[in-house]
Amino acid sequence: MALSGIECPVMQWEGDNSNENWRRFKQHVELMFTGTLKSRTEEEKCSYLLIRVGQKGRDIYNTWSDISADDRKKLGTHYERFENHVSPKANHVFARFKFHSRVQKSSETAEKFITALPILAQDCDFKDPEEMIRDRIVFGTNSLKVREKLISKGAKLTLDKAIEIARSQESSKPSSQPWQLKPPMGPYT
Repeated sequence: MALSGIECPVMQWEGDNSNENWRRFKQHVELMFTGTLKSRTEEEKCSYLLIRVGQKGRDIYNTWSDISADDRKKLGTHYERFENHVSPKANHVFARFKFHSRVQKSSETAEKFITALPILAQDCDFKDPEEMIRDRIVFGTNSLKVREKLISKGAKLTLDKAIEIARSQESSKPSSQPWQLKPPMGPYT
């Protein structure tokens, strides 16, 4: 059924990517709430949302026994609860396994390796993510020279300093460009 010629959103609960389905559904609903349904009250928008989430969405809604009657009239409450329902639950142990297993590949630049670490650390629930990322740079670098320099800094080594050292060592490596490997040509050869 279309509302004023605009296709009404319907939440797709089935499938492998309910998180992405929710994101798209919410975006569509928000466009409607700022467009054709702009004049409606927030409570009316909540009712509309509950119609469009379908029976499965209403079944999920009916499990929310811990929210007040006032909060049930707020879109933010509905959005937050549905997002929590569809969001993948983090497995901190597995996330930490992946983080601690990460080492710089032989052909990988320091920049690429360093960029991957904060992404991997996101689901680890570390008390001090910067310290863990700094240590992973020390343990995971493929350069013995970089590792020695990082370790020599001892307790003074910060994440920023570790990144700076790894980048500077890489940029100071001689290039393997053929023109740089040839001896200079001149009259004295």
